This record gives sequence, C-alpha cells and structure tokens, in this order.
Amino acid sequence: MSMKPFQFSIDLPVLNHWRNVDLLLTSVQSCFVAIFSDVDGCNAIAMVTGELVENAVKYGYWSGDDKHFRLRINGRHGSVVVQVENPVDPANPQLHKLEATLRWIDEFPSAEAAYRAKLLEIASQPGMSSGLGLVRCAYEGSSTLRAELIEANALRVVAEMTFWPPARS
Repeated sequence: MSMKPFQFSIDLPVLNHWRNVDLLLTSVQSCFVAIFSDVDGCNAIAMVTGELVENAVKYGYWSGDDKHFRLRINGRHGSVVVQVENPVDPANPQLHKLEATLRWIDEFPSAEAAYRAKLLEIASQPGMSSGLGLVRCAYEGSSTLRAELIEANALRVVAEMTFWPPARS
C-alpha cells in the first residue's frame, strides 16, 4: 500500500476583533499538535499565524461594511504556507513600511542576522514601534515572506515555511 503525501488546508473568514488573534494562535497550535509530533514546528506555525493575524487586525482598513479578513494555511509534504488577506487603504503609510521591512530582512545574509539586528535596534531606541513581528516570522518561523496588493484595496501577506513536522503514528 502506498501512502499519499500528507496535505491539509484551513481557509477561514475571520472577524477583525483583537480577541481573535489569541484564539486563532491557540486553535492553530492545538490543531497541529494533535496531528504532528514536532511540537516546535507546530509552535512556529502558530506563532507565524498569530503575527500575521495581528498585523491584519492592527493595519487593516475597517471602515467599510465587511469587518472580516481571510486566513489560509496550506500544507503539502515539505512546506506550510500561511496567508492572511485583509482590506487596506492604499494610501496608508503602513503599506510602505511593510514593503520596506521585507526588503530590510532580505538584505541580511540570514534571518537570524536580521533578527539580531532588529533586537539591537529596539534596545537602542526605547519606546519606538518595534516592527519585530515580521522579523520573528522570518527567523523563529523559518519563513520566507512576501506581500502583494491583490486588488486596489486588499493586501495578501504570505509566509512560506520549508520545514515539516512528521505526522504522528
């Protein structure tokens, strides 16, 4: 009997309330711990999910009728992709800050080097907005990050993780 490669998919519309950040982080973590034996990998998926969801709630454009964003988590043998799509105001300077942060991370030889540089920056400038979340995703979550406007007023942030926690037997 041959085994098919393990695949999974989560696709949820989520209400943009702050309480949902922790609910989703905990739910994703619990879901993956129930299936996989690599608890560290499960924690990394949950942390990346939490950071991207927090950014959607914090920086999304919530003045219209729709107060939801979309969370997608897909896995195939060898990779996990976490995507968050939320409405945005294209004139919001946070979009440029997001793009600048992703470019900044890519300038380093490794995610660890970017993480260490961000921690030093935070320590040297107390009280500033840290911007640590995306750098944590890159380093602690072993993620490759990208962001794209998918419509005139919607943003998709994607974290691709290339580790794989083996399924429990």
